[in-house]
Amino acid sequence: MERRNSKEWINSLKIAIINNDLTKIEEYSKRDLPSFSSIDEAKEALNLVNQAISILQKEKDIIGNKLQSFKNQQKYFQNYQNSTFNFEA
Repeated sequence: MERRNSKEWINSLKIAIINNDLTKIEEYSKRDLPSFSSIDEAKEALNLVNQAISILQKEKDIIGNKLQSFKNQQKYFQNYQNSTFNFEA
């Protein structure tokens, strides 16, 4: 039963990575690792976990860049609004 669970875990994580399914990847990051029946299985799992980390890191960077862009746009519009309605003579 243990071996089946570890293979199931590996195959499910592979599918999540291939599909770039962030929800599933996150779900697997919160689960306990199964017991692996061989060193090769454990190495494969480690490789998949590293790929999942890479995908999540890239997504985090993309979101961070978008957030920074929105903050910059917000500052620009605030400055534009302040300078447009400044009627001091």
